[in-house]
Amino acid sequence: MAAVSQPIPPPAPVYSIKPATLRDVHAIRRLEVITFPKDAYSYLNLSSLLMWPGGAHFKALVTHLAGHDDLVGFVSATPDWGRQLDWIVTLGVHPDHQNHGLGRRLLAAAESAMTQTRIRLTVRASNASAIHLYEVTGYVRSHIEPRYYSDGEDGIIMEKLRGG
Repeated sequence: MAAVSQPIPPPAPVYSIKPATLRDVHAIRRLEVITFPKDAYSYLNLSSLLMWPGGAHFKALVTHLAGHDDLVGFVSATPDWGRQLDWIVTLGVHPDHQNHGLGRRLLAAAESAMTQTRIRLTVRASNASAIHLYEVTGYVRSHIEPRYYSDGEDGIIMEKLRGG
């Protein structure tokens, strides 16, 4: 009787979270176009975000067997000192790498780098998975911004209060 060989499963992806810099703008832009085809930020907007004073910007990387890294997630948060709150401006994970906890890890990294007691973000009303992530990490719905997005979809403003 011959032994039947079983296929060897591929190794689990190795992810890391690191600070994002202006050098990452091209990879971030490619990710934005894939992740947010209707709302992708331009190179100019992304460059401005990455240079924003007091901002927190992190990337999620996957390391391949060959040893090179690919950017598969990004978060950017900026302070609004006048209103004493921080904004999560964008948070996206490549569809091929979702459901591995990267969104949660990126969100936590941005929150830990920000200083205000209130954090806000805007999410598409139809983005149930993102809304769920934000709710389980302590965000509550604040209000609706009617027709916030370029295609007319409403944006939900969510807020998290941190202990002070």
